[in-house]
Amino acid sequence: MENSEVDYSKKWFVMAAVACEVFLATIDGSIVNIALDTLVSELHQPLAVVEWVVLAYLLVISTFMLSVGRLADMLGKKKLFAAGLATFTIGSLLCGLSPDIYWLIASRVIQAVGASMNMALSTAIVTEAFPNSERGKALGIIGLFVSIGVIAGPTLGGIILQHLTWHWLFFVNLPIGVIGFILVLMFVPNRHPGGGQRFDFGGAGTLFIALVSLLLALSFLQVGGFSGWVIGALLLVAVVTLIVFLRLE
Repeated sequence: MENSEVDYSKKWFVMAAVACEVFLATIDGSIVNIALDTLVSELHQPLAVVEWVVLAYLLVISTFMLSVGRLADMLGKKKLFAAGLATFTIGSLLCGLSPDIYWLIASRVIQAVGASMNMALSTAIVTEAFPNSERGKALGIIGLFVSIGVIAGPTLGGIILQHLTWHWLFFVNLPIGVIGFILVLMFVPNRHPGGGQRFDFGGAGTLFIALVSLLLALSFLQVGGFSGWVIGALLLVAVVTLIVFLRLE
C-alpha cells in the first residue's frame, strides 16, 4: 500500500531537478570528445595529454559512484544531491576559465565528483518522489534524459565550436546547473537518515584503489606512451587491493 503521509504533489518539480542533473552529467561525458583536436591546437599539448580531459571525467565517475550511496544513507539524499550539483556547476565554471590543460583536467575531476554524486542518487530520489503506480514511467523519463544527453553531446559541441570558443562547452552548463540547484533546494524532500551509521573507509578505500589502478592501466594501454612495467605494476596493485577488499568485506 502507498504511504498516505508521503506528499507526491511536487513530484514533477523533483523530476525537473533530477532531469537537469542527469542531462548535464551525461552530456559532459561526450560533448568534449569532438573538441579534442581544438584543445590540442589551442592548448599546445599532444593528444595523449589532452585525452585526459575525457578520461579523468569518466575515471572519477566510475570510482566515486560506488561510495555515494552509503554516504547518502548517512547524510541524506537531498543534502548530498544538492552538494553534487553545486560541485558540478563550480567545476564547469573552472573548466571554462582554465588557462592550460592541467587546470582543465583538474577542473574536470571536480566536475566528475559532483556528477558521480548526482548520478548515483538520481534514481533513488525519483523513486521516492513518485507513487508506485508511476515509478516505471518516471524512471523511463530519466532514462530518456540520459539518452538525450549522450546523443546531444557531440552535436551541441559541434555547434558551440562553430560559433564560440571551446570554453563555452563548459559555460553552457552554468544556467542549467543553477536552475537545477534551486529546484533541488525548493522541491526535493529532506528525509532525515537514521543515526548510528558508519562509513566503511577500509572497504571503500581498497575498492577505490583497485578500480583506479585497473582503469589507469587500461587507459595507459589504450593511449600508449607508457612502459610495460608501469601497466603491470598498476594491474598488480589492482589485484592485490581487490583481494584485500574481498577479505575485508
